[in-house]
Amino acid sequence: MAEGTIVSDERLHDYLHTYAESINLKNPKFRITEACNKGDNYVSLVCRVTLEGVEDGEAKKIELILKTTQNYVNDLLPSNKVTKMFQREAFFYREVLSIFKETLKDRGGIVNRFPILYDVRDEPGKEILMLENLSPDGFVMAKSKIMDYPHLNLTLRCLGELHAYSFITRVANPTGFEKLKQMDDPIFSEQPTQTSESTEKISKLLQNIILEALANEDKHYSERYKRFKDSMPQSLFHVIDGKAAEPYAVVNHGDSWTNNILFKYDQEKNPCDLRFIDLQVSRYASPVLDLVYVLFCCCTQETRSQYFDQVIREYYETLSVCIKKAGYDPNILFPYEILCQHLIKFGKYAAAMATYTIHIFTNKDVEIKDTYNENVLKDRVKNDSLYRNMLIGTFKDLVDRNYI
Repeated sequence: MAEGTIVSDERLHDYLHTYAESINLKNPKFRITEACNKGDNYVSLVCRVTLEGVEDGEAKKIELILKTTQNYVNDLLPSNKVTKMFQREAFFYREVLSIFKETLKDRGGIVNRFPILYDVRDEPGKEILMLENLSPDGFVMAKSKIMDYPHLNLTLRCLGELHAYSFITRVANPTGFEKLKQMDDPIFSEQPTQTSESTEKISKLLQNIILEALANEDKHYSERYKRFKDSMPQSLFHVIDGKAAEPYAVVNHGDSWTNNILFKYDQEKNPCDLRFIDLQVSRYASPVLDLVYVLFCCCTQETRSQYFDQVIREYYETLSVCIKKAGYDPNILFPYEILCQHLIKFGKYAAAMATYTIHIFTNKDVEIKDTYNENVLKDRVKNDSLYRNMLIGTFKDLVDRNYI
């Protein structure tokens, strides 16, 4: 990790001084370091903070995480959408979790799978989230961005818990549930009409790279992807719309890839617990969006071939246990047959996300500024076996499963 790299950001120093004053911490001193490696986070600057001072005459030390906007500008995410993403994450911690906790307090409770939100500054362009530092409790990023079965199993089971809370809230707390239904997608919520020139250029580049990777496969794979890419903006707008998934839409994590999950490991180095982080794209939509995102963007073809059906059953098993614990029947709130139908109906979401993310999720050495460099991507297709095989395996599987 790059945790030794000191961050000199006036926004953060000014904010911490104000925060220290608000909690009556005298003589505050700060140490701010990067919490992520370069390329691990494309939207936010994530920092570890050690805040030291004097409270009521005694020395006090506080360990925190601060998130603020990244200096790097992503052409696919203009500043107004980045602002909306920060607002959405604050809404998730302040409103969504509160609704879930209140609804389930006498129905089995909710499992602690998220860091604590301590404070928010939501001034546009100066957004800051102050969060619990989970490192002292043993939660770390996985060494590989591509999930093996143990990480996949734990992730989908915990997503099952999260989704179950929505199904329970729908029937147990209709008033609270109405607030959840207002969570449109913070990135793709607008009807696709006209895209910027830079966005169009990036989309075409990534689509052409995928077609290049599929060039030596049976031609029906590239033909199916060509048909899909031409309708991708409209398809994406449809699948992220919660209305299309009713009455089975839930609060999604929205961006549950490997780097947005912190894992804890047992003595045998197997993942035994996790915390979801980066809720900036949490949305109200079909629960399968979270599932196919992980399965097709964060797993190899070999892992899917061996475990796909198994982890879907394990996801549903955990969701069912949570619903039953609250006193309801999962066969009524979310029948397994509906889950299978949603995989077919909304599976194309994985194809859209894979188009825009696999080059990032398989990235080891490419600088952020070269993320959408055509020569770099073409070189990776030829010489980066992980990248090439992920593209081929993912899109062949999406076609074979009739998702696109």
